[in-house]
Amino acid sequence: MELCACGTGNEYMDCCAKYISMNAYPLTAEQLMRSRYVAYVKCEISYIIQTTDTSTRSLYNVKSIGEWASTSHWQKLEIISTSEGLEKDTKGYVEFKAYYLDAKNKQNIHHEYSTFKKVKDVWYFVEGKVYTV
Repeated sequence: MELCACGTGNEYMDCCAKYISMNAYPLTAEQLMRSRYVAYVKCEISYIIQTTDTSTRSLYNVKSIGEWASTSHWQKLEIISTSEGLEKDTKGYVEFKAYYLDAKNKQNIHHEYSTFKKVKDVWYFVEGKVYTV
């Protein structure tokens, strides 16, 4: 049994795998956030791009996302807060911290406040504000 890296304590195949394989869509902005984190862990870059809103998708570089994902050792995801982003909402916000070791084995924390929107019952990541220390 492989636990899902998203931190819910659920088995991967019963959790984010169904979203990353595009067999189902996350029902909330938080579920999308968690599945996108798992996509970084598993280097599923196409999922990260596909779940980015078309209005901001061109701002993200597939190669650099892939390099960051593959050279990082992802440790855990911590959801700090959520606002809106439930099944009946059309926008949502998730603040999170993603803990990882970089290519030089240095501890890092990616702290972000992300904006999501739902289009035709499908959630998309729009943009994130990264907090710097």
